[in-house]
Amino acid sequence: MYMNHDKYVEYCVNRLSVEIGARPAGSQANRRAADFIGGEMKQAGYQVVEQKYPCPDWQAVSGELTVAGKKVPLVINTFSPSCDMEAELVPVTSVEELQNLDLTGRIAVIHGEITATSFMPKNFDRRLYMDENKDRFIELLEKGRPAAVITVSHYDIPLPVIEDSELDIPSVTVYRDEGKFVVESAGEKARLKIVTRRRAGTGSNVIGRWGQGGKKILLCAHYDTKPGTPGAMDNASGVAALLLLAWQLRKLKTKAAVELVAFGGEDSWFPGDALYIQEFPPDDLAAAINIDGVGAVNASTTMAIFGCSDELTARISQTAKAYGDFVQGPFYESDHGFFWPLRIPTLAFTSMCMELLGRVTHTENDTIDLLDTRKIEQTAGLVLEIVHMLTSSADN
Repeated sequence: MYMNHDKYVEYCVNRLSVEIGARPAGSQANRRAADFIGGEMKQAGYQVVEQKYPCPDWQAVSGELTVAGKKVPLVINTFSPSCDMEAELVPVTSVEELQNLDLTGRIAVIHGEITATSFMPKNFDRRLYMDENKDRFIELLEKGRPAAVITVSHYDIPLPVIEDSELDIPSVTVYRDEGKFVVESAGEKARLKIVTRRRAGTGSNVIGRWGQGGKKILLCAHYDTKPGTPGAMDNASGVAALLLLAWQLRKLKTKAAVELVAFGGEDSWFPGDALYIQEFPPDDLAAAINIDGVGAVNASTTMAIFGCSDELTARISQTAKAYGDFVQGPFYESDHGFFWPLRIPTLAFTSMCMELLGRVTHTENDTIDLLDTRKIEQTAGLVLEIVHMLTSSADN
């Protein structure tokens, strides 16, 4: 164990985001990340188990879209199959339009409000998140049997709008501005070539257990990334805080149990969270704390609190003042989203820098130079204090 906490955080972030790099669920890099995390937990004295689940090892090789003689920049939607075709472009914006269109053998250009956020894949657990309109849209899209799909991003960068390992339709996403040109080319023929590789793979949750007791405290962070991103802030930073906590928590003498979970499929849309809840029902959880995207330079740390008593919330807020620039605010979309709806007291930490996140998260720009390791260490220190509050309560 590094005696210097800051150096240990730097070591963990470097190992995950620089040496291993992009680590989407199912990939060999994801496996190396899981082995690293499990090894660190074991060295810290934890009992380590893995929950494994099947998911494809998918890679995008190349993609090319030509519309009216113009090459259009794109990103291949995650899990898309390969294709090489020329077909007519047919724009569509809604379920109502889709019901009346003949898409057979054509390229559907999906744009408008329907592409403002990603479509949830069919295998994603719907107990807590559901969008019936989008689910119906995908159902009709499959029945329409288009030759391919082009989705138009609402962002300056073409983040994939479709990420579904069970959708067997070739698809890409184009930039917002370029998407206008594609939509305006309705009726024209476009040439689309996608080359991808896919084979059977395995994802996993890495679970470290320490202590015994009737109630347990869950600390979690996801270690997977989207394809092509080093994932320094999202979420090597959170894993580094989790692993630092693994060493620090050994000093706590308590009757409560502590469970560390590194989820392996949050960014890959694989239901590691749902699998965890299914195999280990949360009835004995006293609280859940998630760390995802902390440590951004020149940014406060957002602290979202769900279902905690007013007294505990006040204590946490007061204690946070001693650990740096923490602000209480909303943060819903991460692994903790599977716990607070079950009325489990839940906390979540991330960076308060929406402009930076919009340009960096899930892209090749999410690199280690964007992180302040001191902020990651501060987050771990505050979480340690919170765990002490919770376990002290459990002991009484």
